[in-house]
Amino acid sequence: LEYQCTAGLRPPPLPRPAPQGRAAAMASPVVFAVATGIGLLTDKYMLEATNYVEHYAADMRPTPQQSEFIKCAMYAGAIFGMVTMGPVSDFIGRRASLIACSVVTLAGALLSAGAWSAHALIAARILTGVGMGGEYPLASTHSAESSEGSGNGARNVALLYLFGNGLGPVLCSLVTYCLDLSGLPGHIVWRLIFAVGALLSLCGLVLRYFTTKNAKNLAKVHNPKGTRRNFVRHYWRPLFGTSLIWLLFDVVEYGLKQNDAAIFAESEGGPYRNSVLMVLCQRLLSIPSLAFAPWLLTKIRSKRVQMLGFAGCMCANLTLALGYSELKGITLLFNAVYLVQLSFQSLPGVTTLAISAEIFPTVVKGTGAGISAASGKIGATLGSYLFTLLQEQGHVSAIFWTVAATSAAAVVATALLTPGYNGATLAHAEELAHDGRLREAVRALYRGPQAPPRQEAKCDAQDMAEIENASTTASE
Repeated sequence: LEYQCTAGLRPPPLPRPAPQGRAAAMASPVVFAVATGIGLLTDKYMLEATNYVEHYAADMRPTPQQSEFIKCAMYAGAIFGMVTMGPVSDFIGRRASLIACSVVTLAGALLSAGAWSAHALIAARILTGVGMGGEYPLASTHSAESSEGSGNGARNVALLYLFGNGLGPVLCSLVTYCLDLSGLPGHIVWRLIFAVGALLSLCGLVLRYFTTKNAKNLAKVHNPKGTRRNFVRHYWRPLFGTSLIWLLFDVVEYGLKQNDAAIFAESEGGPYRNSVLMVLCQRLLSIPSLAFAPWLLTKIRSKRVQMLGFAGCMCANLTLALGYSELKGITLLFNAVYLVQLSFQSLPGVTTLAISAEIFPTVVKGTGAGISAASGKIGATLGSYLFTLLQEQGHVSAIFWTVAATSAAAVVATALLTPGYNGATLAHAEELAHDGRLREAVRALYRGPQAPPRQEAKCDAQDMAEIENASTTASE
């Protein structure tokens, strides 16, 4: 830490650690970050698994309604997990809540791998969703709270999203493709896909137990002047904004990702593994845009990044909707335009997670993020169900029209409801909320970026003595 005294002197720099010390210091944050993000990675893995299970689980002979419920069941559990685990973490702490989510997810994944009927698989997906739902508010708020400064929270959440949304779908598609190539029967393939998800959940449970002992425990934080009681009354506008925008985004993300294997099969033909390979390539090629998002958030405010992502997604899907009849016969061009929309989609994917983890007061941060994420899963349920219905009826172009319209609505909602803030704005709003001045805190959020306050360091008697000795030595 740097400080200035009246004489303008600074303390001598701390000695640099030895190479082994630096390696140990770096290893601990990396392991800590993996322990925080592995739950989101497992979530995205299990979501991607739903993309393929419908094809391989033909031995269960699910009805069309059961097939749609298998895809949507996870979201029903996720909504419950979000609206419960987020607020609960504000009372019992992040660490206990993160570990509880890992236990529930592990149980759901094991039950999914051993499901004996379509009804059992639906029940297992609901249980998995409860654990996965808690991951969103917990991992994002914990990541934002662990940042070194109030302005770095969005960047940390972006890195978390890169780890989960980048690696999770890629890993699932790779596992599925290798299992398909192995020649195993379909009823074994889908069970092994879920078994790998269970293994990821187990790894997350072990890592979290041993590495998150210092996770922020808000159970010891008193409720400052009725912040929890008056939260919704004063923070309704930002809460409505994060909830509505996350709902619109999840209509797009989950609706497409639950059906893009079928969309590629529609445009390509050939063995099903070719569609799996195409999805894998799309996921791999979208990772650079996910890696670009953390850097972009250090240069541009989260609100503008979100508007840019939705606008790009709208234009790309409008192109796919208008030219679908021509593009579906030109595989390379169709895949290129689809990749463009997937890349733009990653930007609001980061910001919806980051904004809801940053703008609410610390004592109710889990509650605000949980409500926002639960609203998103309502959108995921609607998008998955509607897009599956359109895809089965052969109306693929209608899917892209819906995505374009939803993205346009999200641009408008972001412009009207999302505050344009920076780190100083968040720090000022947090201070006001801690004093119980919630109305002023919300006004500070929507006042826009603020200049960081000038802090004057205070010198104690020992500091003044050191300054006088230094001045005397300099004179001599």
